[in-house]
Amino acid sequence: MSLTTKLIAASVIVLGLLSACDTTPPKYMMDIQAGERFILTQPLNIAANSARSYIQNGQILGSAGFNQFRPHCRLEVRSLSEQATIIQPDVFNITQVKIGVEAIAGNKRPLTGQQLALLAWSNMTMFSATAHAASDSDNDVSIEPTMDFVELYLSSSKQPDVFRLTCAGSLSDGDAFDAPHSYRPERQQINRILGDIGQIQH
Repeated sequence: MSLTTKLIAASVIVLGLLSACDTTPPKYMMDIQAGERFILTQPLNIAANSARSYIQNGQILGSAGFNQFRPHCRLEVRSLSEQATIIQPDVFNITQVKIGVEAIAGNKRPLTGQQLALLAWSNMTMFSATAHAASDSDNDVSIEPTMDFVELYLSSSKQPDVFRLTCAGSLSDGDAFDAPHSYRPERQQINRILGDIGQIQH
């Protein structure tokens, strides 16, 4: 049996076991889980007709944009307003956690249960599939640059319009030199991105 056939067979087994899962990642894939808290310690401005404020390197960037080649976070609200709004310091409960992939144009693709299963399986195989693909000239195709993100859905009785905190690694087409900035951020990396602005806590 060829390596490709073995890889396909193994993925089918994993999919059969885990295809019923939702997009909530297990703890070994994301060390932030529902039930934890996001503590915002500084007010964040949301520009008029915008729904987000960006944070990068411990700095509040506002709603204009961010450096795509470094990890970032963005705090999002549910509704647009013609007036600038302020998210006040607060303690938000994390009600749900999702991971996914975002294209450069901003097209989010949350991972399905099947994709989560494949991702978990690929982590266990420790790049064997990647090495095999790299040796196959038929797989010489361009890869769309993407950012791996995590979405933390938030809840606060004081500020119910605050929707979620989304954090993502840097834009990457899979080049090994993009690591570790391109990795999906977890607790330690997210707290470093936030700096004194906020923290994820148990």
